[in-house]
Amino acid sequence: GGACVFLNKKSAYFRQVPESFRMDHIKAVSAIKDANMDMHLNLQSHLPDGRSVLTFIRPGTQPGLLLKMVKELPYKHVDQNYLPLSRVQVFSSEDESMSLNMFVYGEEAAGTFDVEVTGARILQYAKDLMEGEYEGSVDGRHPKPSPLFERENLLNYLNKCSESYITRSDPRRFLCQMQLFDGISGTEGTRVAVEESYLDGNDEQFWVDIAVANSLPQVALEQASRLLFLHKFDVQRCHLDTVSDGENGNVTHLRLLVTPIDHGVATKEFFSRLKRELRRSKWLDPSTMDLVFERYPWLGVRRGEIITAFCSLMHPIMAKVSPLAYSKVNILETITKKRYIDHAALIANLFLDKFDPEKLINGEEFVKRKEDLIKAIDSDVEDTTASELLYKMIDIVEHTLRTNIYLYDRYSLGLRLDPRVMVSEGEGERELPYGVLFAHGRRFNAYHVRFRDISRGGMRLVTPSSPEQYALESAHHYDECYGLA
Repeated sequence: GGACVFLNKKSAYFRQVPESFRMDHIKAVSAIKDANMDMHLNLQSHLPDGRSVLTFIRPGTQPGLLLKMVKELPYKHVDQNYLPLSRVQVFSSEDESMSLNMFVYGEEAAGTFDVEVTGARILQYAKDLMEGEYEGSVDGRHPKPSPLFERENLLNYLNKCSESYITRSDPRRFLCQMQLFDGISGTEGTRVAVEESYLDGNDEQFWVDIAVANSLPQVALEQASRLLFLHKFDVQRCHLDTVSDGENGNVTHLRLLVTPIDHGVATKEFFSRLKRELRRSKWLDPSTMDLVFERYPWLGVRRGEIITAFCSLMHPIMAKVSPLAYSKVNILETITKKRYIDHAALIANLFLDKFDPEKLINGEEFVKRKEDLIKAIDSDVEDTTASELLYKMIDIVEHTLRTNIYLYDRYSLGLRLDPRVMVSEGEGERELPYGVLFAHGRRFNAYHVRFRDISRGGMRLVTPSSPEQYALESAHHYDECYGLA
């Protein structure tokens, strides 16, 4: 009887998990119950095509459980025996006494079956949709008719999908995810959609659909889980599938059923921010992710990006003053100390407000806020190194002419700078460039320097062999670009 605690027969578990696996799960849960042990078990098995299946059974359904398990998964992409994560299914018992999570590793072949037979339900639904059968439906959840859903286009897409993804997908969900795929096909982008769930009439449940181009599936799952946990959402169900995007690579589809831990936080504005941060998570530098996901979640992704970008930008400028005091590591550690992070956050606020298209603060207001920040640093910060860095951050805000911080689909944070900001204290006179651009993204920083409005040139890519070498090269980064220009 102990095994019967798991999910009623109408649940997705019984629809989507093969019977052979369900029998293994029942035997395992029964054995745990009979032995009066904690509901904590790992199972490893294989599918007929040789793919590996890891099943984690855990007590309860506490928030953050999925994130914890994803962090513990094997097959890291740097390992010799790496296998790609190709499917994930997360379920919980009806009484929330336990969760069962299945992680499938290894490639599943696409197009080795008759897609017209396997995808018959999806093809019929799309046909009905295109003929207007769902027009004016009460719940408004059906996608609108689109040339994308015409039979030939749909068959082309079905041929890119695995058999398990097609057979276990609800037709409506399949077409909605196809729309997300179409939005990023041929790119490196991310698309996110959120809708209310109608399961059990619970108005505090939401489906979050994410499509990520060319991301390691395990990394995409971990980043999404981390962001949702950060925003106090509990993941109750999760599905992961990958779809081929031809020569461009592949797209990872994530579908997560989430519920807010705190009631009433799921506003339209909140989901707008969540969608923006989910799109950005693929492109965040590890230093930014550590800052906003682990150390200071209250900062938010945008402010975290600004702070780590400014720290990287300051390094080649300040290192000329004192290579040791203003090393790459010291700059980041100093600015992000507990006693200084509030000042850095306020400077990031000034940067955001300066370029906010809905605010566009005037020059007089900017000068006042800048002076207020300087006064606060003068009175609160005794450490000279810290105060000089904070002053330089304000200087960068003032000398930034344009930025892409508010662009919808940016890959990195870009700044167009007044070249005077790159002049170090005590530096001898030299010709100022016509323009300087700086970009900060996932594991990279880049400068573009030119001495005319339109200039010929090339690009140089430097890939240091270690973090220590990277820090040393970073100190000369701007000067090297200046010299090449």
